Amino acid sequence: MRLPLLLLLAPLALAAQTHLGRSLDQWRMQLGADNRVERLLAARSLGEMAIAGDAGASEAIFAALDHEDSGVRYWAAVATGEMGESARPAADQLEAKLQDPAPEVRVWAAYAVVQLGRPDLGLQTLIEQMSNPEQGARLQAVTALDQLGQAAAPAIPELAEAVDDSFDYVQRIARHALWTLGQRPCPYQECP
Repeated sequence: MRLPLLLLLAPLALAAQTHLGRSLDQWRMQLGADNRVERLLAARSLGEMAIAGDAGASEAIFAALDHEDSGVRYWAAVATGEMGESARPAADQLEAKLQDPAPEVRVWAAYAVVQLGRPDLGLQTLIEQMSNPEQGARLQAVTALDQLGQAAAPAIPELAEAVDDSFDYVQRIARHALWTLGQRPCPYQECP
């Protein structure tokens, strides 16, 4: 009776190791594709597999943190921030990414570092990015702070300044973050 049950479960085990119809090894190989869109899709897919806890995906996404393509590093940092304690083996690597040349990578590595219990390091990087001249970097930083919820409380002064940012999306997310932190009566511009 055991043999038929094992045969029935085998497809389930195989399915758990695929994502969007591709295996972990296929996604890992696609990280080396010449086409950037394919590399980014692979990084995002590996990240989703790692977040889901698929065997071997964590190691693949940790390796992607050091990829030459900043977009691949970005998706790897985003994924590690959502992995919870299973990202702990990459803690030192994430701290090193706080100095990455790409501000978006620094932001999401900082988010992951905060999630791993190092708010002193992560919040400092996020606060620095709130004054980045690139509006995209500021948007990423304010989004990360908003997603951190109460852990972002030390950044309240910077979030309050961001309400007057030149980029309206930064303003909106800053208002939402301040509302979440109990600093505004509502997340809308009309609120005092």
